[in-house]
Amino acid sequence: MNYITFDIETYSPADLKKIDTKEFRVSVAGAYVSWLDEYIAFVEEDVVDLIDLMTKAELVVGFNHKWFDLPVMQKYTSLNLNELPSYDILLEVEKKVGFKIKLDDLCRANFGGDVKTDSYSTYKNYHKEKKWFELIDYCLNDVRLTEKLFRMCLEKKQLSYFDLHQKKEILLDTPRPGILISALQMNSIF
Repeated sequence: MNYITFDIETYSPADLKKIDTKEFRVSVAGAYVSWLDEYIAFVEEDVVDLIDLMTKAELVVGFNHKWFDLPVMQKYTSLNLNELPSYDILLEVEKKVGFKIKLDDLCRANFGGDVKTDSYSTYKNYHKEKKWFELIDYCLNDVRLTEKLFRMCLEKKQLSYFDLHQKKEILLDTPRPGILISALQMNSIF
């Protein structure tokens, strides 16, 4: 299956303090492109290139991308990004446990010390300070962590999470290519 795992980092031109996907813009985006086996970073001017790659993927994978990333990216295209075949790990976990879990907490439960490289309070200033290397590194690390979680889902391994400081296990529904792609595309894959 050809898929893209991605994440975006944002900024507010009006320097809003609240989260507003209509106001936010893409500062940088990062993606793992499975058919290239590469991690790629995109600056705001190149977001359309990421969107083009996403339309070629059989599946778009992210963490909270249905609620946040895709609405922010929507202003860069006339395509309806919600129509892309998607697997949102946050939504899949929430369906099973009944509440939202932060990416960092899910990574701590599954990978121990392999977690996010920075906190929101630090990275939110990277765009304003023009710290592009740090921002890209932060974004691509989130993509790498999301990709690791997705591979665990594909291999049908259980994911761990913490609930009131108790470690628990869940088995997420895994995407099935036959449901996500047309029969014509499926014949070319198998």
